[in-house]
Order: sequence, then C-alpha cells, then structure tokens
Amino acid sequence: MANLKPFQVIVMAIFGLIALLGLFLFANFQGFSGGVKPLGTVTIWGTLPSEAMTLSINTLKQTNPEFSGVSYVSRPAATFNTDLAEAIASGQGPDLIVISQEDLLATKNKISLIPSSSISERTFRDSYLPISELFLTEGGTYGVPFVVDPLMLYYNRPVLSSAGAARPPSTWEAVTGLAAGINRLTDAQTISRSLIALGTYENVDHARGIVSLLFLQSGYSISEQTPTGMRSNLSRTSTQTFGSSPAESALNFYTEFANPGKTVYSWNRSLPKSRDAFIAGDLGLYLGYASERAGLAEANPNLDFDMAPAPTPATLTTRMTYGKAYAFAIPKSSRNSSGAFRTAMSLTGPDALPMISHALGMAPAQRGLLAPRAGDLYEPVYFPEALIARGWLSPEPASIDRIFGTMVGNVISGRESVRDALYTADQSLTAALK
Repeated sequence: MANLKPFQVIVMAIFGLIALLGLFLFANFQGFSGGVKPLGTVTIWGTLPSEAMTLSINTLKQTNPEFSGVSYVSRPAATFNTDLAEAIASGQGPDLIVISQEDLLATKNKISLIPSSSISERTFRDSYLPISELFLTEGGTYGVPFVVDPLMLYYNRPVLSSAGAARPPSTWEAVTGLAAGINRLTDAQTISRSLIALGTYENVDHARGIVSLLFLQSGYSISEQTPTGMRSNLSRTSTQTFGSSPAESALNFYTEFANPGKTVYSWNRSLPKSRDAFIAGDLGLYLGYASERAGLAEANPNLDFDMAPAPTPATLTTRMTYGKAYAFAIPKSSRNSSGAFRTAMSLTGPDALPMISHALGMAPAQRGLLAPRAGDLYEPVYFPEALIARGWLSPEPASIDRIFGTMVGNVISGRESVRDALYTADQSLTAALK
C-alpha cells in the first residue's frame, strides 16, 4: 500500500465513493414513484368513531405502505375545540382534523385555507355534494369534503302498524295525524308511550339539528354573511306585524308537542332521552342521524325498526333534510401540511372513501361515489338524503345549544311568546356569530 502512486489512490477513492452511493440508493429505494416524497407522519384528530376510522386506515396500510405513518385519534365532541386549542398551544397539535360545518366557524382561525390552485371552485362544485359547499370561501376551501351524515326518521314498525299506518309519515302533517293512535297517557296525564320526541330541548337527542331542519324547511338560511361579518337571520323573518313568519310557524310547531293543551302533546321534560326511549320501544318515531343505525340495532337486538327520510312540510316543493358535512382541514400548526393534504385527498378518493363511509354508516361526499352497494338495505335510503342535505354556519355547538335551548324553554314555560323568543335568540345568535 505504501508503494501506491497518487493516480491509483484517486481511482480507488472514486470507486469507494461510488460503492457508498450505491449502498445508500439501494437502502432508500422506494420503487418507481416518480419522485413523490413519502407521506411521513400524519396524525388525524376528529370526533368520528375511532374503530371505523382506524380499521379503514389500517386496511389501507396493508395495500399502500405510504399510509404507514397515518394514525387517527378520536376526541370527545364536547371538548374538541378546547382540546385542539390546548394541543396547538403546547406544540402537540394534529396534522389533520375532521370537522363538520357545525365546527367550522369555531376552528376557522386555526386552519389553513386550501387555495383554489389545489382544488378549484369548479372542481369542488362538480365533485362534491351541495352541503359541502359550506366549506367554500373566496380563494379556496377550508376543507376537503369527506362524508355526509343526514338526519333520518327511524320508526318502530309494530307501533306504527298498531296505529294503522302502513308506511312511515313523509310529511309533518302526517306525523301530527298519528298522534291520537300512538300516544298513550295515563289517568294522571303521564305519558307512557309517545309518538315523537319534539317540544323540549335537553332530553331530545339532536335537538340542534331538528330545530335547524324546521327553520331551514321554512325557507331561509338561519345565518348569513354580510360585509360586516356573520349575522342571524331570525329577526328578518320574525318582524311581521300581522300573521306568523315562517320562523314563528316552525318554532310554534316544534313546541306544540310539549304543550299538554294540544292534541299532539307527546313529550315533556320528565321523560328520558329520546334515543333511550326509542331503544326501549316507548317511542314511535325517532329523528336521528344515518350513522346511528348500527348502534340502535346493537343496543336492542329485539327492536323491530326501520329507516326513512325525515318528514317535510306538505307544501314544500323541494325536499330537504338537515345533515352534518364532514371535511378534512389542515391546522395552521401542522408539522406536515404537505403530507396532511395528500392524506386527505387519498382518504377521500375512490379507493378509500367507499370503504370508510360504509364503516361509518354515512354517505361519501363525492358525487361520483354516491352509489349504494348491491344488497345493502339502508344505503338506498340515506344516500339520496345526503344529496339533499342542508346545513348552516353556526357558532360552536355548545353556544347554539344554549341559544336554541333557551328559546325553546322560554316558549314552553310561557316566559316569552314565540315572536319574543325568536327576537331574543336572534340577538344572542348574532352576538355569538361575531
């Protein structure tokens, strides 16, 4: 070695470098990926069930290794916004979140706008269900649409049959017509069997969505964007001098079910939560989301029930229901925003979305994927409802529950008239929106 000439040393050094480079390339070879960077670690937070989301993601990992760093963490809906803010403040926030339009305004200042250069408005409107357009804004979107969970009508088949109803009611007028045949009151006027859980707020599951449904079916958007910011629409529809406005009619209809002096009286504050009453077989009709079906069946395997579209007013020319539109949003604090966006696009694509939406019991937000599976009993019922589902941009759910709950409570207690309760709710809603 001591007799090597400088030229020989240089040649050996070059070959040594080539060998090291070859080993490096071999060790890091990912296949012919066209130069696409690996997804990396992507932590997703949401309120959707962990089991369905994790199972679907793990299935994808088996066929697509680039998902190996993707994980999902389910957070309680009641504390989601607080948990997210605290995690971001501590530098431990997620890379991607799943939110519905009900959470959009509360999280808007924490998430990045996906520019129209990534998803154009034309592509968005052509690709996704109408309710998902609530995420659209000037210059882009705040989320990649994922799934839609429409509000449905669950009905106890034997209870309806006992009242001579061959089909579930499709209109609110038909619902009220069933009251006499289904409601059961004792001599002490205690309700032992109810037609439907409407009228109160605290013990009606999904009261926020049901009240929203009635308002939306009356023909307006509840909130609207103005040059000075978001504001409530309740006062605009409740200031008529003579007659009732659509909003007044909707609120009056809802609260009548808790009025003992009305023929439709079927619910009060002393009764259990509506979901529990339906599971126990003591409630003829239950308004719940499509995703609840499997849970209802599991809670009482002997319950003979089915699913139908939510009722609409007989005079409504264009049918609609209320729904929750879920989308993937990227927090501004994400440590892997590029991987997060690619994950969102992959999970909402044709290879992954049908499997995930089926596991969740919801409808895919992609128009092109809204085709029920052959042999599925329920997708043909709730898929069309996802297409006509509507929603509105509201304050965080806890705030709207306080506003709507107070509004309903003031009416059924007699503290305020329907018109005054709407005016009070309008002022509170406008303040919360700002």
